[in-house]
Amino acid sequence: MIPAPILPLIRRAILDLLNDIGGEQSDDYIEVLLSGLGHRVARRDIAVELVWLAGEKLVEVADVGPYKVARILADGRSLAEGRLNVEGVWRHKTGD
Repeated sequence: MIPAPILPLIRRAILDLLNDIGGEQSDDYIEVLLSGLGHRVARRDIAVELVWLAGEKLVEVADVGPYKVARILADGRSLAEGRLNVEGVWRHKTGD
């Protein structure tokens, strides 16, 4: 489980990654990318956050075999590019 104080940061990192790598990726690969940025987050926790982001209409999530595949939506791009704020998601770009 991701500690509540860093949930907004992890959600923002997921959106930033999706936006930066073409807009679509699996929870498995997002785990690898987050790990490379120093965020040690379990794949199942990433899947939970993808569902949360989908509830906010920032991504679309599909079950593909054992994976959740997320595709960033227009509001998710707007948030990742600094044009939109959503409560529960870190306001500032991660990784810079």
